Amino acid sequence: MDAARRQQLTDIVAAKAGVDAACAARHLALHAYEVAAALRGIDAERYTLTQRLLIKHGRDPEDALQHVALAVLQHEDIRSDSVLRLGRIAALAPPVACAVTLAEWLAYVDWEGFDSALHANVEAVAALLAGELQLADAGANLLQARDEAVFEAQRPALALAALAYIERHITQFP
Repeated sequence: MDAARRQQLTDIVAAKAGVDAACAARHLALHAYEVAAALRGIDAERYTLTQRLLIKHGRDPEDALQHVALAVLQHEDIRSDSVLRLGRIAALAPPVACAVTLAEWLAYVDWEGFDSALHANVEAVAALLAGELQLADAGANLLQARDEAVFEAQRPALALAALAYIERHITQFP
């Protein structure tokens, strides 16, 4: 590859990533002058895994929450077949445990239905909603009213609050 083409690729990567030419050139060289790979390398250097997931999936807060929870479970090697799963999740840093617990419970609602989810760790989820996420009405609905229509109306706010909570505690996530 000639110097003019290398400079052209460097300029493209620098502009797209918002970095200086030296950084762009370094990542291009590391990634065999593949622009997409160089951009991913720059992002990996600049952002944590959780930050990258929030950037990529942030338009759908519940999807982003699920991706962050999955990343935590993989990072901590917590498998779905583990009999100690709930204990291992509870042993994580409190903000991480909160996000994973909420994500798992929301996924349970999708898999098994709202009525079944009311019997699966609902007290802990309601406490997280009322305490950590400061959504007292949502927590009270789960424990007292148990109204699925109200829950579904509140569900988007739950995911948004969880993402804001994750961002406030981003240093504790992978």
